[in-house]
Amino acid sequence: MTVQTERSRLAIPSVGAQAVTVEGLGEALSAEIGRCVPHDGYWLVGADPLTLAASFQTMRNGISAEGQRTLEREFGQPEEAFPFPELIFGPTPVGVLSRSAHEHRRSARLHEVMREAGLGSEMRLALVHGGRVRGGLVLFRRRGARPFSEPEAEAAARLAGPLAAALQGFVASKPLRVAPFTGPPGVAIVGEDDTIRAATPAIRSLLREHVLAGGPVIDDEALFSALCNITHTARRSAEGTAATRLFTSRGWALLHAQPMDDLARGDTVVTLQPASGATLLPVAVEWYGLTSREHDVLRHLAQGLPAKNIARTLGLSTHTVNSHMQAVYRKVGVAGREDLMAALVG
Repeated sequence: MTVQTERSRLAIPSVGAQAVTVEGLGEALSAEIGRCVPHDGYWLVGADPLTLAASFQTMRNGISAEGQRTLEREFGQPEEAFPFPELIFGPTPVGVLSRSAHEHRRSARLHEVMREAGLGSEMRLALVHGGRVRGGLVLFRRRGARPFSEPEAEAAARLAGPLAAALQGFVASKPLRVAPFTGPPGVAIVGEDDTIRAATPAIRSLLREHVLAGGPVIDDEALFSALCNITHTARRSAEGTAATRLFTSRGWALLHAQPMDDLARGDTVVTLQPASGATLLPVAVEWYGLTSREHDVLRHLAQGLPAKNIARTLGLSTHTVNSHMQAVYRKVGVAGREDLMAALVG
């Protein structure tokens, strides 16, 4: 391990807690990784720990919306060079795709995605921390630049765990709260050909306000980019449905996709709405590091039970329950019970 790789490995976990926005997180992690693995662009994705659908993401100098479509269609297919499940459970969390490698010459990504974007080499990292998948990172190099090397892949493999810890630190440094939506849920219908067949004004405004933090107007291409992963995740599932807890600048939302009825065969309806308190309880355990006992206490707190009743239900002393309550408040970033209840109802 080089000195610089070791320095980055130690520095990266603290980057997450210091970042204010997802975009800032991506830029800060890219700068730190670049000290030992130089790159021209990146695509960072945080995954819902329970469903593995995308919860938040940011990209710089990466691929187009059409490129995202191609990658989502390729996911899990025989032509996919480095499937993320293989990287998660395989001997190494890193896979490198390069135009200079003979075995990759037939890759759809090289011909349909990377060439169009002016890219020549890609490095994929599965980010796992504490035995849980936190997300993934893709690094890009432009066409004409030297491809990612084996020593760089080895360095990246050593950084995968710290990068996953940085993702968790980023989420856990923000208070647990339901995104404060007003008005109806947002709805969009995505056709089998990945076109937006219809969309309510609410889904565009909610994505713009909560995900893009007041960024540019959401046209159809930007809308599909935001819905691409959940749409294709639903299509790949046996039930035809998928959901993710969406981490936004103002709190947690729920993004859900399901097939339309037989009259609109092939179409998928995607709904964006506030996350419920019950939906957020697993998030508190996975992202905020609650213990199983703290989760039990939080679950009863969310139901409005007083400490004495929680103690009786769990077979604990009131003192122990109060200690767990204080730990819960500290970890999820609230001042007390009233603040917690307000956070869980938006």
